[in-house]
Amino acid sequence: MKKLLLFLIALFLFNSNIFATESDIKMKFSYKYDSPDILSILRFEGIDFDKISFAGEDLKGKFFVISIKEFTNGKLAKEQVALDSTELGDLGRIKNNTFSFQVLSKRTSENTAKFQFQFERFSNEKEFKIGETYKGFVMKNFLGATNETSVPVNERVYIMTYMMPYMKPDGSGAYCEVAQSGVNPEEFGIKYKIPTYFLIDIKFQ
Repeated sequence: MKKLLLFLIALFLFNSNIFATESDIKMKFSYKYDSPDILSILRFEGIDFDKISFAGEDLKGKFFVISIKEFTNGKLAKEQVALDSTELGDLGRIKNNTFSFQVLSKRTSENTAKFQFQFERFSNEKEFKIGETYKGFVMKNFLGATNETSVPVNERVYIMTYMMPYMKPDGSGAYCEVAQSGVNPEEFGIKYKIPTYFLIDIKFQ
């Protein structure tokens, strides 16, 4: 029995090392818009619009899963899979060494946080009910001045946060200071006293 237990532990550790592996995949964000008019409309409607691109030979043949986590009062309150491309069959498989999509996010008048993920041939939406007083949400990535980062395969990686501001003692609000602080995103609520925020992650598999 003891030998069997040791074997199972060793097998688990071995598989963990195999499944989460480094890759040549690089992720970038773009904030260029086709025209100033589009930017004006987005601002008027209170919509955050982010373009995310990935490049690397390890993308070929992969599926992907995008998930959203909601943290409230420093604790995980809810989690939803925004899109699991395996459910789309071959349509959801990445065929080339490049892959991109767009994320639109908005706090609605119905007191929800709404997310839409737009791809070349399909899109998907998710909504989360939020408190009436929870406002000031902005979408931020974790890169800061670094425009590119590596993304492993078979491992969930946080790529963005839709967050309320960190309110400083002087009454001013901060976003980038939090998102690009290097702090574990799951601890934003505790360290920065942010009532509610969302984390978006992706996994290539």
